[in-house]
Amino acid sequence: MDTTLSALFHSFVDRHVVVLGEAMLDSYLMGHANRLCQEAPVPVVTLSDRRDVPGGAANVAVNLHALGAQVSFLSVIGDDGNGDRLRQTLEHRGMRTDGLFVQPSRQTLVKQRIMAGSQMVVRLDEGSMDAIAPEMEQQLIDCLTERVPTCDAIVLSDYSYGLLTPRVIAAIAVLQANTPKLLVVDSKRLASYRSLGATVVKPNYDEACRLLAEQSITSATAGNTRSEFMAQHCAQLLDLTGASMVIVTLDAEGAVILQPQQSPQQVQAKPAMCIQEAGAGDTFISALTLALASQAPVAIAAELAVAAAAVVIAKEGTETCSIEELQTSLQNHPTMHEVTGVSVWNKEHEGDPSTKEVA
Repeated sequence: MDTTLSALFHSFVDRHVVVLGEAMLDSYLMGHANRLCQEAPVPVVTLSDRRDVPGGAANVAVNLHALGAQVSFLSVIGDDGNGDRLRQTLEHRGMRTDGLFVQPSRQTLVKQRIMAGSQMVVRLDEGSMDAIAPEMEQQLIDCLTERVPTCDAIVLSDYSYGLLTPRVIAAIAVLQANTPKLLVVDSKRLASYRSLGATVVKPNYDEACRLLAEQSITSATAGNTRSEFMAQHCAQLLDLTGASMVIVTLDAEGAVILQPQQSPQQVQAKPAMCIQEAGAGDTFISALTLALASQAPVAIAAELAVAAAAVVIAKEGTETCSIEELQTSLQNHPTMHEVTGVSVWNKEHEGDPSTKEVA
């Protein structure tokens, strides 16, 4: 069997991923500023352009699509101009929008960033954050019931803006009991998903600390690195989330993989010039999910995810990482080629040189 990295990427196109979460519109209002306002000590930005891109769970969906996957994206938007713009941004990227349901009483979530050159001046957020209506819950559940049995993976992208209600989560639990799938959860309230027994949950460092109820990150680490601190709380994080695996992202330090009865492993980040970090976590979760769905070892999946995130943080604004860009970023990565050339399809792979054990 061909076990090269390109073979792994080729398998991405056969994967069907269901993404459920809050769709957002990321708007960039761009201009220049060369004077201060007379009414207040703030810059006057003269706008010259606008760029609308999918954000939130929609960004996860377009990243999966850019990496070659077949994507079923399920979300709820409002009957408004921002909802129309969001639908257009998805269709422009070749995405189906038949899973994007409209609740007339709801306002589409939007984040407007005012940019003066490359500098963000302010971000304006708007949109409904209360729970979706019961009829919207039912439409999502019906759609999940139809599409989950034939999918390879499910991604829950929860921004705590009212889409993943207790009823929807309960429906996912039933589906998982009947037809278990690779389930990846990215949420600011991971404890709410404990009953699902997710395959992977992906908190960032601050979210993991909040889950552990640590009030002071500095004093809590007691001189340890962030990965070491997470490693010390491996069992607790696994118990609190109910997941088979917790992968904590650590920004420029990469990520740490926590699994039961295994030594925590740290995946180092590739050096990259960070322009903006908007959406990097979405890219990480997309690459991770596709790699795991393609039977890559966990350490390799995490390293691919870190590399994909590095691609987007070097871009301006909310962006995606294409399969071609990910391949290019790994061309001069001897460790990755060495590992994948030997055992990329071996789930029981141990001793990956791509990872470093954390005491």
